[in-house]
Amino acid sequence: MVKSLKLVLLLLLFALLLSGCSHVVYPRGAIPVKMDVVGSMDAKKVVSFINGVTDSKLNLVATKGSDKYFADYKHWTSSIVSQLEEELRNRGVQVKPESEVGFKVGVESVGLFWGAFATRCIVRVRVEKIDGTWSRTYEGNNASNHFNRAIDGAAYKAVVAIMGDQDFKNAMR
Repeated sequence: MVKSLKLVLLLLLFALLLSGCSHVVYPRGAIPVKMDVVGSMDAKKVVSFINGVTDSKLNLVATKGSDKYFADYKHWTSSIVSQLEEELRNRGVQVKPESEVGFKVGVESVGLFWGAFATRCIVRVRVEKIDGTWSRTYEGNNASNHFNRAIDGAAYKAVVAIMGDQDFKNAMR
């Protein structure tokens, strides 16, 4: 009787361990944007960026079997803003904490999708001028057979989409 009870409890514990798997996904590091991908920037004014996501909370972005994947949109936005500022500085744009041309950046959604041979990550980022005169939503969509590369690549492609958009370049002027 005691052995069967131990076996039942062990199986129950094993089932609970398998059903409680949660993961937090985030960009691990910025992928540098080569100069020939976006080109130079000719902003004549000083620009600034703020994180438009005020709450740091975990959002469910995907499930796979019993695994749940969460993302903190504030952390994702901070990563994208940091990379965007660094890339603009590398292209001669003056980026300062407060300026006459300010942008609010916010991640609206993150999605993870599994295919036969690759994982796809899609991130939607909204960029708007602080004065409210301009806004646009960009998408970074990347697939890779390595889970973290899919995530890093989606953030990279969102930054490339923002920097390569002529409307964004015009809004910086």
